[in-house]
Amino acid sequence: MKQDVLLCGVGGQGILSIAYVLDNCALDSGLFLKQPEVHGMAQRGGAVQAHVRVSDRPICSDLLPFGSADLLLSLEPLEALRYLGYLSPDSGWVISDVTPFVNIPNYPETASLDGVLLGLPRTILFNGGLLARKAGSPRAQNIVALGVASSRLSYPAPLFEKHIATLFAAKSERLVNINLNAFKLGRVASAFHARLMDAGVGAASATALTCSLDFNPWPVPENVSEAWLRFLAQPQAPQLVRQIFDSRQVLPVDEAVPARLASGVAPGEL
Repeated sequence: MKQDVLLCGVGGQGILSIAYVLDNCALDSGLFLKQPEVHGMAQRGGAVQAHVRVSDRPICSDLLPFGSADLLLSLEPLEALRYLGYLSPDSGWVISDVTPFVNIPNYPETASLDGVLLGLPRTILFNGGLLARKAGSPRAQNIVALGVASSRLSYPAPLFEKHIATLFAAKSERLVNINLNAFKLGRVASAFHARLMDAGVGAASATALTCSLDFNPWPVPENVSEAWLRFLAQPQAPQLVRQIFDSRQVLPVDEAVPARLASGVAPGEL
């Protein structure tokens, strides 16, 4: 067993908190671990990356070679593109927040970032700002990301939750609960994306729709997933889903919405 993960974002987004949880999950699982110090400009707003290498055998190098990462987890879309060279071209997954952190004057247009990310073959995009606020705090964006990524990692959910609780226990019970909710919301988004992909929905449509939904109720009931799958089988669905995604419109996840879209109601009228 071997799993190489590259974490990236900007200073202040909580990359080290994600690394703490992943490190302790690996140690509790009896695995070998290499996680060097964060590299880059770690002050608020500067680019940050961390390498987390886990294996059931001793690991020689602290740093991931280019083209070897099994998972690229980014808290910011431009930072995801910055480190694509580390991703395994054959099997690597990109999991990225679409919430931009505009920290440079020539930050690219959102549409150009979206086009690249949606064109990748193995991608899950999520609206971290939305889901973190839903969990109780916009600062829980990093734990939402961890929840989404947990579906591609080798540890059971209770192990993640144990170390999330430990991480925030010294601050307050309220923060523990907020971050556990953030983790669960991320897992719900990832599970919904997997449900669409397993049913044969195209990668771009599955990713764009997952990023556009307000996951309430959660977990998503099977009848609601089926309603969305019926909508996605319509010829016009990919264009509508991309329109919704591009406008950053957020739709309720309930089964009435896909039925109305399928009947011809415009997204802006929902």
